[in-house]
Amino acid sequence: MRKCTCLLYTPPEEHFGIVPLEAMAASRAVIACNSGGPLETIEEGVTGFLCEASGEAFANQLAILLLDQRRARQMGENGLKRAEAFFSRKAFSGKFEAAVLTALAMSHRDFSEAVGSSSPESTSKRKIT
Repeated sequence: MRKCTCLLYTPPEEHFGIVPLEAMAASRAVIACNSGGPLETIEEGVTGFLCEASGEAFANQLAILLLDQRRARQMGENGLKRAEAFFSRKAFSGKFEAAVLTALAMSHRDFSEAVGSSSPESTSKRKIT
């Protein structure tokens, strides 16, 4: 991957696809089909190109990057930043923690509303008095 200009990722309707993220983490631009997972991972014109699933479409986008190595490098650098910001372990763990805390908060609130004054705390207070 270190010696390539970019990655061509040709599977149409791929559910997610880790390969484009690996290329982005290696600072490489990605050319992929404009369907499935690449729609989430690749930022059109910034980290690579999204195109129709045809040899001609891929060839046209590849020619752009081969003729403009500076642009290919810039897209690769942008890809690394995007991979780190949205798809790294740090980004994932932060999102996961936030989701768990939100779920816990919602569960507690829903529980409190459902039981009202018969929560264990209020029940124990009633027994004491």
